[in-house]
Amino acid sequence: MLYKMALTSLLAGGLLTILTSCNSTDESTLSEQNVTKLPLESALDSAEVLFLSSESEKIVKRVYPDLILEKTGPLKIKGFRIFSTVLLSQEIKDSHQLDSAVSFVKEAEKMALATGDSLEWALCQVQIFRYQTLKLDWQFVIDERIGSKEKLHRALRVLEQCRANDATSLGYRTLAHAMEYDHESPADGLKYSFRALQYNDSLKYPILRALICSDIAINYLNGFDQDTYAERFLQRAMEILKRSYTTSYNARPVYILAPSILSNNVKSVRYYHWIASVAKSVKSRDWESDVYFQIAKRFQSMDMYDSALLFSRKSISVLPETSRDYKRTVAYRDACMARSYVGIAQPAKARALIMVRQRMLKSMNQNVNARNQEMEEIADVYAALGDFRKLSEMQQAILMLRDSVLSRARLVEVGRIESRYELELKNNEVKVLQISSRLHAAETERELWVRFLLITTAFIATVGFLIVVKLLTHQNQLNNSLSKQNATIERQKVELENSLQELKRAQAYVLTSEKMAMLGQFTAGVAHELNNPLNFISGGVSVLEEAAENAGSTASEEELQILKNIRNGVDRAIAIVNSLRVFSNPRSEIGVDSHADLAECIKASLLVLQPKIKKENINVTTELIDCVVIGHSGQICQVFINLLDNAIHAVKDMPKEQKNIMIRSRAGKGNVAVDIRDTGVGIPESIQSNLFRAFFTTKPTGQGIGLGLFICDTILRGIGGSVTVTSRLGEGATFTVQFMCPK
Repeated sequence: MLYKMALTSLLAGGLLTILTSCNSTDESTLSEQNVTKLPLESALDSAEVLFLSSESEKIVKRVYPDLILEKTGPLKIKGFRIFSTVLLSQEIKDSHQLDSAVSFVKEAEKMALATGDSLEWALCQVQIFRYQTLKLDWQFVIDERIGSKEKLHRALRVLEQCRANDATSLGYRTLAHAMEYDHESPADGLKYSFRALQYNDSLKYPILRALICSDIAINYLNGFDQDTYAERFLQRAMEILKRSYTTSYNARPVYILAPSILSNNVKSVRYYHWIASVAKSVKSRDWESDVYFQIAKRFQSMDMYDSALLFSRKSISVLPETSRDYKRTVAYRDACMARSYVGIAQPAKARALIMVRQRMLKSMNQNVNARNQEMEEIADVYAALGDFRKLSEMQQAILMLRDSVLSRARLVEVGRIESRYELELKNNEVKVLQISSRLHAAETERELWVRFLLITTAFIATVGFLIVVKLLTHQNQLNNSLSKQNATIERQKVELENSLQELKRAQAYVLTSEKMAMLGQFTAGVAHELNNPLNFISGGVSVLEEAAENAGSTASEEELQILKNIRNGVDRAIAIVNSLRVFSNPRSEIGVDSHADLAECIKASLLVLQPKIKKENINVTTELIDCVVIGHSGQICQVFINLLDNAIHAVKDMPKEQKNIMIRSRAGKGNVAVDIRDTGVGIPESIQSNLFRAFFTTKPTGQGIGLGLFICDTILRGIGGSVTVTSRLGEGATFTVQFMCPK
């Protein structure tokens, strides 16, 4: 009991200390009151999804008192593990923070082992290895290794079997980092980074995907000297971060690294200036200082020494004195500018700085490639100073470093070959022993079976003769009885198959209706929640526009254009919210008396499918008339979504100029027809009569179950409408939907 109380106090103190010291960066404007008061398990799930965001700190801090009161069980294990995940993803300020954070996951690991929860145990192993790599990185420890990674490999196998793809992605990234710290094969590290990329969900974790792309770029650059591939993956990481526009602490390494790999110096410097403005906007002086130092190094590589020294001093002036290893950082940055002092004819200053850098190199924890680059830069300064003795010593040290790496690699390879050979010999010996044992057992078993068969054969022959005689007398009776039973079973089988098909159709229709009803409730809530802030923004823009008109000529064209752009954006957002209302009719309004705006339903359906349309680069043209038809808007949207989705699938593999979808509505006598025409390959006439049957599909296995057109036909029949198709091979297909107009 005392142990549990002490442990609870330790964990509580560690969590509150860390949460107090971690400050929000890019999401600091969000107040804690905006966090929805969800049940404990839902809040923990939200924190796990947002673990790379500072918003997860608020969720963890809010649910911590409730979790401490929770009894030991799956929820408490999950909570402690998520606490560790969130805390290890924040900026590390001291070693106490790391130790406090890992205490949660170690306690979760103990509880998982006690309860036999293999999935939670595997998730805990990923966080424990994250802690080990973060601790080595934070402490700059030299020649210390993470060691055996067998537990992490076992954990990854469990996660793959359980199909926990998100955790598997993070685990493979952690494994790649662990191999880098242990100076193991760069090829294996690259392989695990690609596996992490394969399991990553880019929509759910875009920041993690950008970090994985950055890891791959670093591996290509340091392990294989592949600048082209490195630049390609860094640009991919930057594109992901730009789309999400995040300034999260976890994304900053990508911002810093990306411009340094770009081969175009002008573009690289422009990139750095943009990142510096981003860092300044979020008031992160450490980050801003790092960016200025990278600009200084880039100018130094371009032989623009005055600019290099200017930005080096600026990086030091911006760096807060409270930063970790402030004096060491300042000394290192001054020393890195030794080449610039040579360039402006101050050799004495350069000589003093390069000696400082050479001394600092001995205490730095770097991989072989980074250390080799540092030594080459020092040698370059000695060459510029004309100090050929020091240059010779440094070049000799570089050669020794490369020789040691080559020798180590050869020894590792020889060891692997010997181990593999010994393992094969042992495996062969085991196989021989197993084969001998099986042969001996088979021979013994064969002798026993021979004896048994000899004894039983006589008995079976006697009894068998009597049985055969009796069976022959009843053979005709049994045959007649079996024939009748077979006929009955066959008839029942046909009836059951027909009933099963009808049940599947009804179930599919009910499921689809339930989904549309749930979608209606969801979109109604979203539209309601978004309308209030949009109204506030619209009102504010109106006041600003009125103020600009009153200001007259004093308002610049640029300010007026900005107001116009804001107004256009607000109007666009209001239009999107209004388009969601077509899904939000309650279930009680669905019936023969329901009416819907046909044009609005078509536009809402196009809005839902807009990501697919943009992805496939499809040209959609509409020619719509304003009219009201009989039917529920949600069900009508479901019809158009199914038909348009089929049209997108039909044209996605066509050449760019043939990716066209035309939508036209026309009025008739008491009805309205809508033509949806695509320029795909067309539909064979032989299967057109089966298109509206349930479970009939022309798509490959796994891409469709054949219910889309069946549901469309069922919905339209229910409201007095119809759907037909006309198509020829090579000329596309046209689906015509008929709706009844209200009287």
